[in-house]
Amino acid sequence: MEQQDQKREQILEAALKRFAHFGLSKTTMNDIAGDLNFSKALLYYYFPDKLSLYAAVLEKVFAEINSATAQALKGATTPEQAVKVYANGRVTFLEKYFPLLDFNKFLNIDKYEDLKKILEAANEAEVQHLKSIMEIGVKAKQYHIEDIDHTARLLFDVIQGIRVLHITNAQVQFGIDKKFLNVISDRQQEIMSVFLRGLRC
Repeated sequence: MEQQDQKREQILEAALKRFAHFGLSKTTMNDIAGDLNFSKALLYYYFPDKLSLYAAVLEKVFAEINSATAQALKGATTPEQAVKVYANGRVTFLEKYFPLLDFNKFLNIDKYEDLKKILEAANEAEVQHLKSIMEIGVKAKQYHIEDIDHTARLLFDVIQGIRVLHITNAQVQFGIDKKFLNVISDRQQEIMSVFLRGLRC
């Protein structure tokens, strides 16, 4: 790895630690530069502003979780196993990186094209995981699905709705903890099981 790439990776790792612990709103470029003993000018050489750095961190994290989920799904031999792999992967991500997602509180995503594209790509990767789960069921002759892509997108919308609803309510009322994230995982697995049972031959 070239020196420039190494420095960029160092910045991303330091920013990830800050964003994952304090969130976007409470992290500054000064904080990240201080953690690395870098000048702010060096940070701005690689990333023109905090949001561009944040977007790069999100892209890195989403790539990591999606790669891990795709690899884990390859080892699933039944749809039931695959559902658990998928749901547990989502909870692991939220446990580790939930503060990283606090942009929802104050950013109008439509105004930030780079960030919007990264989030759209992450959502598309989730749809592909759901397609993989359905394909396992079709291959095992458990499911009959005329349009797997369309069906996977419908299921993604349902799962996303559950996730957003529960997290939004929890932030308002109680705050987020590991126990609550397990509740989300259980609810997602339940709704996926109900949805997928409807696809059985």
